[in-house]
Amino acid sequence: MNKIAFSLILLVLTGTASASTCPDFFRFVDFGQAGRDGVVYRGGSFFRAEDFDGSPLLYRERTKCLDVTDVSKDGRGNPIPVVVSIHYNPDKLPVGFKELSVRSLPDATVAAEESAERHRSNLKKGDIETIRGENFLCLADIPKESLSCQVISPFLENTALVAYCEEKRCTMSAMAIDKQIAVSAVWSADDLVGTDQSTGTDVAEMIGKVHTFLSPLISLSP
Repeated sequence: MNKIAFSLILLVLTGTASASTCPDFFRFVDFGQAGRDGVVYRGGSFFRAEDFDGSPLLYRERTKCLDVTDVSKDGRGNPIPVVVSIHYNPDKLPVGFKELSVRSLPDATVAAEESAERHRSNLKKGDIETIRGENFLCLADIPKESLSCQVISPFLENTALVAYCEEKRCTMSAMAIDKQIAVSAVWSADDLVGTDQSTGTDVAEMIGKVHTFLSPLISLSP
């Protein structure tokens, strides 16, 4: 499914809800859930917008809220806006990470599969070096100094999860954490391309850090 099709389906899922200005203050966000009428309501997976010490985790100006009036409230009476996407402040991320964002999709597992297509097509090339580990399969194109690694997902083991590394940075475009939410990340990767197991181990460890960072901050809907 291409990006245009995804955008059209997202419009159907959000129904009459539209992008809206977020509240002036909030401590949590709600990714909402689509009702049978196609409208997004409160009650999806919750993510913390503040760290446990009360400091902001998100770029508030890059948080995309939906125009849902009947929102939940936290224990202090603050609104919990329904959102489409959030972006974390890099200063709050583990060392080496440049970007980390979470977004709502019609089907996050399909998005993850699409992100793995280039990696799988590289398997058919004869000049690709293969690096296998306990939880990863990496393909290194040494002349082009590029690398792709498929890693067992720490959230959903049976979904695709691939990171692509080139020009001293790695990009993970879609890690599904439930059926409709995916995480994207970018991190530094100096001298990462090689043919030994440490190459894949480094990528797997960085993906593991995403899981470690997010796990205490989220409450996934059943």
